[in-house]
Amino acid sequence: MRTRTCGVACVFSLLLVTGCGAGAADSGQIRVADVSSQAAQKVYDDIQSRPRAQQRAKAVQLAKDEGTLKVYTSLTDNVAAVVQKKFQKQFGLKISMFRANSETILQRIFQESQARKLDADAVESDFLEMTELGEQNILADYSGPGLAKVPFSGRFKGWTADRFNVFLPAWDTDLVKSADIPHSWEDLADPKYRGKLTLEPTDSDWYENVSHYWLTHGKSRQQVDALWKGIVANGKVTKGHTTIMSLLGAGQTPLDSMNYTYITQQAEAKGAPVSYRLPDGTNPIPAFPRPNGVGMLKGAQHPAAAWLFYDWMLNEGQKVLVSQRMTPSTKVPGDTSLKGLNLVPFDVKTLATSSGSWDKRYDEQLRGVLADGS
Repeated sequence: MRTRTCGVACVFSLLLVTGCGAGAADSGQIRVADVSSQAAQKVYDDIQSRPRAQQRAKAVQLAKDEGTLKVYTSLTDNVAAVVQKKFQKQFGLKISMFRANSETILQRIFQESQARKLDADAVESDFLEMTELGEQNILADYSGPGLAKVPFSGRFKGWTADRFNVFLPAWDTDLVKSADIPHSWEDLADPKYRGKLTLEPTDSDWYENVSHYWLTHGKSRQQVDALWKGIVANGKVTKGHTTIMSLLGAGQTPLDSMNYTYITQQAEAKGAPVSYRLPDGTNPIPAFPRPNGVGMLKGAQHPAAAWLFYDWMLNEGQKVLVSQRMTPSTKVPGDTSLKGLNLVPFDVKTLATSSGSWDKRYDEQLRGVLADGS
């Protein structure tokens, strides 16, 4: 397999292939109360009716009158803390960040919507949850200057991609010799990895993307099922990508079946003997870039601050993400997070319409591992 270097523009061309703007997962089964606010929409309209070069200044003026901002985010604690600090320092606004996993954020916003008492002004989270919020008309439209930096395929209903989580295996370089580094997803089924592979129990999107890739590249369903059987037989289950990376870096496990490359990079930068690239700096394994994004709520109590945060995440915030070794959605000088990777399309369309069924299938695959307490 040929390894290619691909930048942000390539990522979005890959997303475009799979079809963006699809309906949210099982969205027809959920309906939430209308929590739009005429007052908030008036502020959004006031900002966005101005020439784009003047919108930021107006937002800053209005946001200072509001004085505060509440953001719900699935960014890891360390990254969220840096984002919070940089935003506050630049604008002098008090920003409160509720940090949780994406599912918790979605549930909390739905609960607040049902109670008709939204606490969040803006949200930054994973694509499935952002898609659901967009489909439920909870998010307001943004048309500010930051949008021009993001290719069309990164613009979704109510939200815009601001970063990617790239899926690849990670290994402890002290425990896994160069000759034993996996060079394909199929390699993870090799019996030589028996008992050495860590699986994360919520990675159904990884499971779907790898399965979809195999099926569309010539493998039969029987072959795909056999490969997953082999991978699961080699594995043990630990919850939390940060947790499994900590175990990897401490030498307690040799190989993560999949982790987000930014988590591996952060651990490596702190001195952990971990990597997701071969010694030559490349990785031939198909890497799936999952879009995650930012949105502002229609019922925001601090709409100008919400608009400002949205715009900032697509501008100055991109450099902040790169400083934390994350993969930005725009071209940022000095960003090398995608260098040497073999990027392939992330299957946005399938997961945005049927994620629940893939959750169930992945649970079924892991049932034996979970049952024996591994």
